[in-house]
Amino acid sequence: MATTRMRTSSSVNVFHRIASVGDMPQHDVSTTDTVAAIMSGGSANFQVEGDETVVHVNASQVHDATESVIGSGAISSYIYIKNTGFTSSAKITATTSTLTVGVGQTFANGGFTLVAGEAITLHGLGAGSDNLSDFYLDSSATDIWVEIIYL
Repeated sequence: MATTRMRTSSSVNVFHRIASVGDMPQHDVSTTDTVAAIMSGGSANFQVEGDETVVHVNASQVHDATESVIGSGAISSYIYIKNTGFTSSAKITATTSTLTVGVGQTFANGGFTLVAGEAITLHGLGAGSDNLSDFYLDSSATDIWVEIIYL
């Protein structure tokens, strides 16, 4: 006579929750047990700034096809610049315009471009680029909502 056996098992899928930031919605990303163990208190823990009294300044704004300065304000630690790929803060109308960033108060000193969705964080800035007034922005065509955070 044949014997019927039943084996049951259970498993757990580990997910890392990524909070909603800017134009990215909150979402869960599957990960491995090894990575989850590290993230639970190991060497993967990090923070940008632990002092809650420090304020990271939001200078986000729309930039058009006219070379213009970001504003004025001392950059003591870093500056984050993102071409969101949208024409306004509502992020409804998309654009493929390229954002040109001039460094050192003019485009003549060189700089770089950011395509839609691309971002850069700069730190360790020198005397010619340690203020918002040292950065000029220019859109290749239409308005671009540019996210700018600095400290």
